[in-house]
Amino acid sequence: MKYRFSSKEVRDQLYDYNFDAGVLPEGHPTKVDIWDETLRDGEQSPGVYLTQEDKITIAKALDEIGVPLVAVGFPAVSQTELETVKAITNEGYTTSKILAIARPRKGDIDACIQANVDEIVIFMPTSQLMMTILKVTPEKEIEVIRNMITYAKDHGLTVNWVSEDASRAQLAHLNNVHRAAVESGVKRIVLGDTVGVLTPSSVTYLVQKTKEAIKGINGSVGLGVHMHNDFGLAVANSVEAVLHGAKFPHTCVNGYGERAGNAAFEEVVMNLERLGINTGIKLDKLFELSQLVEKLFCLPLNMHKPVVGPFSFSHESGLHVNAILTHPLTYEPINPKVVGRRRKFYLGKLSGSGAIINALSEKLKLINMDFPKEVLSEIVQKVKEHQEKAPKDDIRKIYDRIKEDLAKITSGVSDKEFYEIVREIVGSELKEYLKDKKNKNLMNP
Repeated sequence: MKYRFSSKEVRDQLYDYNFDAGVLPEGHPTKVDIWDETLRDGEQSPGVYLTQEDKITIAKALDEIGVPLVAVGFPAVSQTELETVKAITNEGYTTSKILAIARPRKGDIDACIQANVDEIVIFMPTSQLMMTILKVTPEKEIEVIRNMITYAKDHGLTVNWVSEDASRAQLAHLNNVHRAAVESGVKRIVLGDTVGVLTPSSVTYLVQKTKEAIKGINGSVGLGVHMHNDFGLAVANSVEAVLHGAKFPHTCVNGYGERAGNAAFEEVVMNLERLGINTGIKLDKLFELSQLVEKLFCLPLNMHKPVVGPFSFSHESGLHVNAILTHPLTYEPINPKVVGRRRKFYLGKLSGSGAIINALSEKLKLINMDFPKEVLSEIVQKVKEHQEKAPKDDIRKIYDRIKEDLAKITSGVSDKEFYEIVREIVGSELKEYLKDKKNKNLMNP
């Protein structure tokens, strides 16, 4: 389609503050390695269950799109999980290295060894609250970290360290943890904003303090970040961390994950790419990957989800449609073709008459039909009336039914199902327990 203005003419008239002097930090990374957590943290989305086949399918798709690091699970959690991780690892990949997580325990590390993963990710909470719950002192934690990283390395594993709840840890202790991990020989350390409380400003501060703490110990150790989205800042925080030196941002496709989710893979990638930071990701496959993961997770996306949502390249407003027909850059910051999408024009009550007439005229010419403007204007009026007269009660009924169905597929185990499982396992022993309890209550009113 020929537009009124060329891309160069449009760009010459648009100002980009992102590249003003002093906006981007000097010496920021020009290339990053995406570390994807869709198959690990993403699967922790409430109500989500992935089969071994599902996980292998997603792992292969992540490899195909160009993700260098893929965390696929927690082998120590069960024999089934260990077998699944091992099956994923044994598939063989062109781009991706397969990672699995472990607590700093020999049993967890041994499970990762059995699963044949390329690298291990050892994690432990670092905030005082979490250490208190685990009944571990700061000194004991440092000792455990050193011992277990050494144990993993002695068994031939490449080790990564994740400071869980780093965003709420005392800085002095956090620095000691990172120094201990680096001195013990980890390849990367990761700052975990486990409950999503950081802001771009505090991310900058924490990244800089972490870099200062390990400076001079081992300059080749990489820095990563794991951001949660409880306040809607996971993507912004991830991008800010990269701009200040974190080369391994964690992501989840479609932003899936615990509670409000994690930094969305497609959003982090597109933000970094538009700032000139190479992610190595095949952008034209972003939408295809998103749809695959959405289908296997059985978690429908928000219609307005950036980059991959159904409405993210859709237009109804007449002013917008007319401008888009002049040149897409007027109201589209991303070319939909770049991310494997196509733009859509919706005809409705907010559509401008001129835009609809132009669109109809072009559409009808394709089938060798040409009508006077008066006829097209009448068609336009009918289009608008059709939406305005649409029975809202019917729309609400459909909406309510969809919400009910969504609640069913994300509910997990219901109370009824839970108690049925208890009865199945406990059986007659439960009846005896309840009988004894009743008799005791009668004896002790």
